[in-house]
Amino acid sequence: MNIIEKAVEKLLGEKAAAAGGTSEPPITAESAAAAHNPEAAAAGVEAAVQIDEQAAQPIQAPQQPPMAANPPPPIAEDSVPERDDDEGLTNDHVISISSLAREGVLTPDAERSRTAEEYRMIKRPLLTRAFSGAGATVAHRNLIMCTSSVEGEGKTFTSLNLAISIAMELDRTVLLVDADLAKPGLSRVLNINNRPGLTDRLINEDVDLKDLLLRTDVPKLTVLPAGRRHRRSTELLASNNMRALLDELALRYPDRVVLFDSPPLLATSEAGVLAQQMGQICLVVESTVTPQFLVKDALRQLASTDNVSLVLNKCKPDLFLGGYGYGYNYRYGYGYGYGYGYGQGSDN
Repeated sequence: MNIIEKAVEKLLGEKAAAAGGTSEPPITAESAAAAHNPEAAAAGVEAAVQIDEQAAQPIQAPQQPPMAANPPPPIAEDSVPERDDDEGLTNDHVISISSLAREGVLTPDAERSRTAEEYRMIKRPLLTRAFSGAGATVAHRNLIMCTSSVEGEGKTFTSLNLAISIAMELDRTVLLVDADLAKPGLSRVLNINNRPGLTDRLINEDVDLKDLLLRTDVPKLTVLPAGRRHRRSTELLASNNMRALLDELALRYPDRVVLFDSPPLLATSEAGVLAQQMGQICLVVESTVTPQFLVKDALRQLASTDNVSLVLNKCKPDLFLGGYGYGYNYRYGYGYGYGYGYGQGSDN
């Protein structure tokens, strides 16, 4: 027996003893082959010894990179402002528009009616001028003011129904603002006349707008109340704070229409100041009641009539019986209107 054979025999004996047995190790194919090929057995012994030494070494966990003394700030999310007309509002109060259905106010779930169809005809040219064609390039065409010549022609009723009709659009949202600071009829109808609103923001520009906006039960329709009474409301509407607020409302969201319920043009000075800052104006005219000279006087209060549309309100049902109506219910006698453009130089 040479030295290699003795080494193999000694190694096998040590392994058997470490296993706790005294019997001879079993003869395997490897041991039989080692008897005929001592050199291969020696190579196997060296490999086994190397493997045992590697197994005996403790496994070390991978080292983590050292932490920076001042970790970098997290990456900011996309800087898209929260929707004032959908999310982020702090007021829990929800205005119930559906409760006004008996008064002739539109609701999104109501049956198709003549009133709904007429407001669809009124809103379409307004939206076209606000968001498409040449009108889209004019600043603040999405700021629309509803006014009248004198009190009682139905401007508040028109502005509310027009806002609801625009909110029914699939890709538009509406902010309805009570800008009649002297006599806030919209806030009274919606029972929010004790809420802070537009005046409070104009007095203090640090007031957050989302603290003033109120949700409604009409999806995509939000209301800004008039706020507290102020003896210098005209100056507030003409202030730099008002211009900055209008810029924010007009440019904050590209899909939003801002509708203002304004005082009558011939009754207060606030309406003229507000009209100068609007992109479009809807002049409500009471059918068969408001004389033509009052309408003309009201139009003279405006710097231009290129952006003015007239809305004929409180029409009698038989006015459209000659081919109009298309089978809609005529049970309502208040608030019917038909919109048409009023161009400069027209005598209509």
